[in-house]
Amino acid sequence: MQVLLVHGFLAPRALFWPLAGRLRRLGHPTDVFVYPSHRDDLDTHAEALVARVRAVDGPTAVVAHSLGGLVLHRAVALDPSLPLVRRVFVATPHRGCRVGRRARRSPLARLLPATGKITAYGCEPAPHAAPVGVVIGTRDLLVRPDEADLPGATARLALPFGHNELLLRPQLAHAMTRFLRTGASFDLDESLAASLRDA
Repeated sequence: MQVLLVHGFLAPRALFWPLAGRLRRLGHPTDVFVYPSHRDDLDTHAEALVARVRAVDGPTAVVAHSLGGLVLHRAVALDPSLPLVRRVFVATPHRGCRVGRRARRSPLARLLPATGKITAYGCEPAPHAAPVGVVIGTRDLLVRPDEADLPGATARLALPFGHNELLLRPQLAHAMTRFLRTGASFDLDESLAASLRDA
């Protein structure tokens, strides 16, 4: 299964390198969908994501972090038949986040690009026909756990890490491999579960 990683607002491609490397070692060909998150609007990025997914040959899963999850929601809304077998949202502000709303009220709000502003209120989550996994950082100060949750998700995983830290930890890759394989759960083996208890 090809895994396409979608980054968040102003996030460098390199932020995904640890996760991408671990997923590859666990048997999943992986690539990063790069888009100019500092400019253009959500529809522009969503249309580009639709084209990228359509260009993949074979079963595809998308793992989207933060703003990338809103791009994924919009892509599915634009093309409901998008051939995705798994969808994973990591720390996505589906209905917006308090930090984003605070930024919109600040004197510097006029300098925020459209994509930065949308994190304040999120977007309408698209109906998802494929299994949907949600990953929540319980120490995330940018997108709180309740803001990252998605009603109706197939599986949820809460990890004791911050917003970007989630992507760097081996527990995420191992748990995600389980979800990519089964579409049912993010089960961790005992050694990784123990490492979380010590975190």
